[in-house]
Amino acid sequence: MGNESEYFNKVYDKFWSVQSRRYGYAPYEQNLVRLIAKSNPGKVFEVGIGTGWPIGTALKEKGIVVDGCDLAESSVMSARKELGNEEGIWVGDVMSYRGSEQWDTIYCVRASWYIPDFYDTLLKMISMTKSRGYLVFDVMDENSPCCLKIRWSALKEKYYRFLGIHVNEVYGRHFINISKMKKFLKKNGLDYQCWSERKITGNKDRCSTPKVVFLCRKEN
Repeated sequence: MGNESEYFNKVYDKFWSVQSRRYGYAPYEQNLVRLIAKSNPGKVFEVGIGTGWPIGTALKEKGIVVDGCDLAESSVMSARKELGNEEGIWVGDVMSYRGSEQWDTIYCVRASWYIPDFYDTLLKMISMTKSRGYLVFDVMDENSPCCLKIRWSALKEKYYRFLGIHVNEVYGRHFINISKMKKFLKKNGLDYQCWSERKITGNKDRCSTPKVVFLCRKEN
């Protein structure tokens, strides 16, 4: 956890503060907001909230209270200001949450591939969701051409380091087997729907569209 925290504070946070604005509020993000707001929740929680923009901002504009957490301290400071929420947004891993509050909807978007133990994170999210509440998240399909390309690049970087050739250290990304994920959701009593990134965006480039979005409902 120490290495991850250091990475998010020194590397990812600086990257995301620029990239989040560069990505903008595109059709993919707009669809995520629609899914999160679908059940008209009063209060939501975002795992990996970043600066709060654009997802949290769009939800706030709909009158929804947005709580959340993130490992990067400066991002949390930005999110508190962006969303006008000092108490409900905190620095840390969602797994460290020990409170008893439950939310109408909990979501983790554009972040799961930075979480090594995402199945454990999902169990935590389920426990924090109200009965008949919703979970929304996206993952990278491990069988997509994009993920295979990333894995090949990581192997090459590892080989270069073995030879003593300097390469920039890249934080590992974690991919999900979609069939395994569906079985996991059924096992834990969640009804779900899912969509590929290509279907959402209309982008046919399989090498740049590895994401699958899940909308789940907690029955108990």
